[in-house]
Amino acid sequence: MNNPDKLRIGFLSTAYHTSHILRELRLVKAEWKLYGTGPEIVKAFEDGKIDLAYIGLPPAIIGIERGVDIVCVAGGHVEGTVIAGRGKSYQELGGEALKQLEGKKVGVPSRGSIHDVILRNLRENMDFEIINYPWADFILEDFVDWKLDAVCGTPSLAVLVIKSGAEIFAPPDMIWSFNPSYGIVVREKFLKEELLMDFLIKHEWACNFMKAYRSSSQIIFKTFNGLLSQDDIQKMLEMSPKYCASLPEEYVESTIRLADAMLELGYLNSSVEAKDVFDTGLVQLVHPFPHHYR
Repeated sequence: MNNPDKLRIGFLSTAYHTSHILRELRLVKAEWKLYGTGPEIVKAFEDGKIDLAYIGLPPAIIGIERGVDIVCVAGGHVEGTVIAGRGKSYQELGGEALKQLEGKKVGVPSRGSIHDVILRNLRENMDFEIINYPWADFILEDFVDWKLDAVCGTPSLAVLVIKSGAEIFAPPDMIWSFNPSYGIVVREKFLKEELLMDFLIKHEWACNFMKAYRSSSQIIFKTFNGLLSQDDIQKMLEMSPKYCASLPEEYVESTIRLADAMLELGYLNSSVEAKDVFDTGLVQLVHPFPHHYR
């Protein structure tokens, strides 16, 4: 039976989420549940197994459209999608670097993920093969084994494929301005306001702490039990450093543009509006001043 004084929080292994800071420092009274993908988290909401989650917004939007009672109440990070592959870097070729994807095989997380939507939107002007994977680990393995020519995914994936001979074709701030790599989503009719406020205050503190790269990378390194080196984590944090809990207009508008792309791709059956996805009331109390994503 659910303890009304303890949150049940769903989280992903994504290394730049504040979940790892809050869990390691035990700042939130919660039962933490690890999931492999965003769609799994949406199903957990649907089954009443969690109350709050860290999730990329495309899977959440798909859930909202089909009637799952969830809403995004805070941000967390923007511009967390990187494209990398074998070839010349964007530093050498600029925007032309993406043309190296032509005719190539590109690995990306599962269909409907933010990385998948962004990559498929790019493919409107190019011709390359997209291969979806349920776990990012498999993308890295296939790139190392030369089964893929390029990858599209998180900064942590980019850091690892660079070690295997890849170059960055498109850095996080080049692909889709203010794309919402993750937000905080809750079951709309469940949470006590004081529990949510307490969480959001600590989440905002952790967003700021993430910018202290060396300190936060030490804590995240501990939670990953050495699966990522501290140097890798620090490079990841520096590659995509836009952390904040607020939901400014830019974040909301970018999300709705993403939803429009999802509709064109057939991932949604109808358009969604900001009011369908967001409830900004509480985070505006926690974060009344201008955002600090940039």
